[in-house]
Amino acid sequence: MVVFKMKLKRKSIFYVFHILCPMVLLSFLNVLTFGLPVSSGKRASYAVTVFLSLAVFLTIVASEIPKNSNTVSITSVYMTAVIALSTAAVITSLLESRLSFRDKYTDSISSGYMTLYRLARICQCKHDGKNHSLTEIEWVDVVAALDYFLFLVILCAYLRSNCGFICYCEQTVKCFKNNNKYLCKSQD
Repeated sequence: MVVFKMKLKRKSIFYVFHILCPMVLLSFLNVLTFGLPVSSGKRASYAVTVFLSLAVFLTIVASEIPKNSNTVSITSVYMTAVIALSTAAVITSLLESRLSFRDKYTDSISSGYMTLYRLARICQCKHDGKNHSLTEIEWVDVVAALDYFLFLVILCAYLRSNCGFICYCEQTVKCFKNNNKYLCKSQD
């Protein structure tokens, strides 16, 4: 009887440079959507372009990773989360462009938008001591306040998804390096 022992090690540098790095960089482009001015009209097209590039990249990644019907790859889960963030960026950019073309005389600014505007001025340290009335605030000012909060929300969601992805990958690598089968099974 002959017994062979083989130790195989996957070199992950290909996946890091060809899948993970572009994925993280593409997902960061969602955050930059809110850096473009609403008045230029290019924000929505930029957000849709980022969404489409993520969708194309997801198909490329799906062809590169092994196919398994029992479990879903963490890379696929991460890409789905990033595409959901990109969808949210597209929707909010379209809503903001619609709000920016409103007229304050025909479409009055509600109290919720006023509260959002005042909160944004306080958070940006632009409180000048004056209590701006409804007649002084334009819809463009409300959109700028909404833009500020949406930038923060998308940035936090981006950072949270990337940190979760990196922590999960690091834990998985430690699990397989140490041959800790209990730790590996608890992740499923």
